[in-house]
Amino acid sequence: MLVTAEEATKDTVKSVLDNSGHVKLAGVCRDVSEMRSYLLKEKVQAVVVDIDPDPPRILRELGTVLAAYPETYFAVVCSHFTKEMVLLAMQAGARHFLEKKTLASEMAKELQLLVHEGKKKGEGLRSLMISVFSAGGGCGATTVTVNLANELRLLSSRPVLAIDLDGFYGTMSTYLGIKSQYGIADVLARKDQIDEHLIKSSAFAYMNDFHVLVSPVGIDAPQARSLQFENLARVLEACRQAYAYTVVDAPRLPESTATYLASQSDVILVVFQLTVKDVHFARGIVSSLIKAGIASDRILPLANRVKKRGPLVRLEDSKKAVGLTSCHAIRNDWRKAMKSVNRGHLLSQVAARSSLRSDYRKLAAKVTAYGISDRTKI
Repeated sequence: MLVTAEEATKDTVKSVLDNSGHVKLAGVCRDVSEMRSYLLKEKVQAVVVDIDPDPPRILRELGTVLAAYPETYFAVVCSHFTKEMVLLAMQAGARHFLEKKTLASEMAKELQLLVHEGKKKGEGLRSLMISVFSAGGGCGATTVTVNLANELRLLSSRPVLAIDLDGFYGTMSTYLGIKSQYGIADVLARKDQIDEHLIKSSAFAYMNDFHVLVSPVGIDAPQARSLQFENLARVLEACRQAYAYTVVDAPRLPESTATYLASQSDVILVVFQLTVKDVHFARGIVSSLIKAGIASDRILPLANRVKKRGPLVRLEDSKKAVGLTSCHAIRNDWRKAMKSVNRGHLLSQVAARSSLRSDYRKLAAKVTAYGISDRTKI
């Protein structure tokens, strides 16, 4: 993506991309604010930002965006760079600098490196971030989180991480019967480097390939930390580097935090029961996310504890009410669910052949089918 108000710069970049034959121009934005709105809806591999005619102001604006997209390549373009300007750009988070007089030749070299790195990433299996929002207390979002994470692990034979962002109850720890010395609050509070090694060393190893970052409530310590979300962008990126799947149980979050988490997620589950209250709240969550620029095809409403007879709201009616055509259902099986909770085990361990477990396997298969196009875009 290109950010510029100059026609000459736009023409130069378009010419370079056309000649490269490997990279597609996703769009042109006139300023950083427009770019921020675009990035909430679409993922791009690279952004070229023209900081003329006011480099200090534009770099300040750009600095608020760069930390939120650590995987994206940002190149800063200017008529002339001084040492002071380069330092200011680096403080904002930029690492690549191009002068307009050499833009055509230098950008072509940068693109070759970008495409090469993109191919290297594409050769490996990509990671997925899944957020689980609840439309009401007690709707079963935590049960969904831990069992979905487990089914993703079994389906892919790849490591998973479950994160409990519930700062009030810490239900995930209770469900799995675990007590950890460290948790998600400790990671979020770090002032220095946050990387995959920190994530793995702070997570509780429920299984060799199933780790959990517990809520502050689940910490085995005299005084637990509170959740501080300033470092959420760095934490989520580190989780992607460390695990194939990261499933986040995210109830009762501040609206701005919930929106940001959704913007960084490949799949957003909105869990609700077939009651008027839950359907109403599910519709509100979905509407709020879409208004914030989240693509609707990344949002999957999930009707939980669906009964064959006597639901207060029919499943088909809930689809219309929530406002999305796609909706997944998990059947109600109180006995199997309680057996799992009471023993502190997952459904695959206590009810492997149950219809309830079968629904979670289908959900895991549906989630893995969600993917972002592997076309390289700039």
